[in-house]
Amino acid sequence: MNLFFNNILTMSLPRTPGMTQPGAEFMLPFIGIAILCLGVGFYFANRRQQWLQQSATAEGVVVEVFKKYNRDDKMGNYPLHFPQVKFNVGNHQFLALGEEGFNNPLQVGSRIPVRYNVGNPEDATLGTEHVPGVQPKVFYIVSGLFFAIGVLFAL
Repeated sequence: MNLFFNNILTMSLPRTPGMTQPGAEFMLPFIGIAILCLGVGFYFANRRQQWLQQSATAEGVVVEVFKKYNRDDKMGNYPLHFPQVKFNVGNHQFLALGEEGFNNPLQVGSRIPVRYNVGNPEDATLGTEHVPGVQPKVFYIVSGLFFAIGVLFAL
């Protein structure tokens, strides 16, 4: 306990040239976590790019539209519409359910592009640019935050 108060007191005193700043020992773990998050972000970006290269597109037909409501929509005025789309690959038919809801309902029978994994057509997503999985942007943002915190500890 005495060491704790001693550290607090030394943080408020002016530093001499040979004295290291208290808290600088936290810089390396935060910078390490930032580098790790950056690496994980690059890994997921690479996987998304590979998925796009190994996928193909097909024309799908909306067979059903599911309505779901946000939890904060108590009155049920703003439903989200999740289409279920049927598409053909060779002689086989597959179903894909939209991962993201649309504000405007899609009509049953309307056509929509579907991107699917050639090796496993059940792994499909609606649209041509959407890729299933984790967005690497999240890891880049977390990496930037940890890097900034680590630099602040070094000051």
